[in-house]
Amino acid sequence: MSGTIKQLDNNTINKIAAGEVIESPKSIVKELVENSIDAKADEVIIEIKNGGKKFIRITDNGVGIKKDEIEDAFKRHYTSKINTADDLDSLHTLGFRGEALASIAAVAKVEIISRTADDISGTKLVIEGGKTILKEDVGCPIGTTIIVTDLFYNVPARLKFLKSDVSESTNINEIVVCLSLCAKNVSFKYINNNSTVFKTPKSTNMINALSSLYDRDMVSSLIEVNYESEYVKITGYTTNLNYYRGNRKYQLLFVNDRFIKHKRANFFIEAAYNTLLPKDKHPACFLKIDIDTNLIDVNVHPAKTEIRLKDEEKFLNELKSAIYKALKQINLVKEIKSETIVKKPFQQNESKRKISLEEIFIKPDKNVESKENKFNEDLFSDLTLKKFDNSINGSIIENTRSEENEINNIEFYQEADILKEDNQNYIIEEKSEEKTLFTLFDNNFTNIENNIDNTKIVEQLGFETNSVEVIECYEETSINHVDKTTISQLNVIGMLFNTYILCESSLTNELYIIDQHAAHERINYEKYLSQIENRTITLQELLIPEVINLSYEDYYLAINNKDFFEKIGLPIESFGINDILINSIPLIFIDVNVRELFFTILDSMKEVKKNSSLDLEMSKIIKNACVKSVKAGDNLHAMEIKRLIEDLANTKSPYTCPHGRPTIIKMTKYEVERMFERIQV
Repeated sequence: MSGTIKQLDNNTINKIAAGEVIESPKSIVKELVENSIDAKADEVIIEIKNGGKKFIRITDNGVGIKKDEIEDAFKRHYTSKINTADDLDSLHTLGFRGEALASIAAVAKVEIISRTADDISGTKLVIEGGKTILKEDVGCPIGTTIIVTDLFYNVPARLKFLKSDVSESTNINEIVVCLSLCAKNVSFKYINNNSTVFKTPKSTNMINALSSLYDRDMVSSLIEVNYESEYVKITGYTTNLNYYRGNRKYQLLFVNDRFIKHKRANFFIEAAYNTLLPKDKHPACFLKIDIDTNLIDVNVHPAKTEIRLKDEEKFLNELKSAIYKALKQINLVKEIKSETIVKKPFQQNESKRKISLEEIFIKPDKNVESKENKFNEDLFSDLTLKKFDNSINGSIIENTRSEENEINNIEFYQEADILKEDNQNYIIEEKSEEKTLFTLFDNNFTNIENNIDNTKIVEQLGFETNSVEVIECYEETSINHVDKTTISQLNVIGMLFNTYILCESSLTNELYIIDQHAAHERINYEKYLSQIENRTITLQELLIPEVINLSYEDYYLAINNKDFFEKIGLPIESFGINDILINSIPLIFIDVNVRELFFTILDSMKEVKKNSSLDLEMSKIIKNACVKSVKAGDNLHAMEIKRLIEDLANTKSPYTCPHGRPTIIKMTKYEVERMFERIQV
């Protein structure tokens, strides 16, 4: 190899430059479709084969290219979109560099057919490896068709790095979806290997395109975002609390109708949801952001999916406010629905027989005695009486409000062998241990208990096998309105499994179920975070200081963040080699194991990313700490329950725990009666 400095030939220059712009079939589709949009097309057809590696065709009805300019369009840095560098500060087109067509033609075989309204006939141009092979007049409609074949046929080093057909198709699918959403009043038809993947209608409303591109569950969960300030206008859609994904792939941002990627923007969007979603789950959103072109720079990367903003923090905070405003317009309590009822014929040879509702509750008189086969999980949804086992504790409900609802001495039985008699009758014999399931409170908030006796009951159930049906009720949740005032005015009627508080609203005839653990966690989280922010943490000195031995790594992390531990009310001191000493803890954690609390916080600190800080991640760390605040199954007294509900109603977000699990759900009287078939669907 010679060490002499010399100028590269144009062919080599073009291939190198093409590598910056054209990385894959996806890049070609993106550049060509953006050209169609810039050409004011309102119909675009995208066709690919073999992942775009062998065939890509883009057809539009835009303004077309003039006969005498069509060859210039394939020369590097020839463009109709800008004239000077000053135009970069006020771009209103997706393309502007004049590099795309030249780059594509340098590494693939290209055929273009185009016609303008002023031309009688169109022009066909064939280019291979950057060289014109054919130019001729042809008959064609107004608009442009570009066919790209054999990508990287002349650059073997690039060809071998292309992915499989499936992978390249997937990448193209994603960019076509983005382009379909960012273009206003443009219809898209996408064809992959001769099969139509989707077709979107012409519309100025994004929801119409979304309905063509995504599943019904996602579309039905979308809430509108409509936010405007002097700085920015943000419109589009984001999902409610019923829909979330395991990644951020469905968070699409369009700045001035250009699809962009911005990781910090994704984080600020999710910050608006704060604790409303489960841990490690992400909302879907599709947002169009209109901002003064002088405030952004899109000339950052050849792919043009990155931007710089003159005031990024202001932009991000406005984005967060837009999402937060949209979420404030919806109701944040999940409701149990029993709409999905599937009837299945009884199968006699099932190893675990399913029992119908009628078998369990057989026309009771005033005093009902009933048996229980261990409930199959399919019988009720997860949020009803799903399964009884030996761990259940509590007391039975005694309801004295009406004769219709009076239930005394319900007795359940565990799963037993089913004995067949005359092909029609069944006997269930094996009796369970004594169970106490519920605690009931009367109108004076007095605990009423009625323990189940141990009387063994064996009844013959006279059902024909062919007539028995199993009704399976599956959980569905939706958002319904419950304001904080409603929560504070609920009447407590009992406890379920020493974990769930049962309440009713006399105003709305609804049953509310509150998860005491999730509720207590929400209360403690907001209280603790407020104390930290206001520096009003009340400390409780330990009778016996806690000495904790650590690994070197943990010791180093803890000691180097003493200020942070002090800020959150857990001051630590060095106490010898790899030992730390804790003398006091926040009063809110008085009943918590000190070691567990410390390690929970320490482990949360380890998850903080290098480009962030502990103060910025404060709320996340505190969320994890508050998990220790109360355990499901803690036995609460009547007044403690009442205080818990009042405190929950006074929180900023009473509907979920800090990690996004619901604190409260409700069932309407209508839904309950439907489940018991007292009313028809």
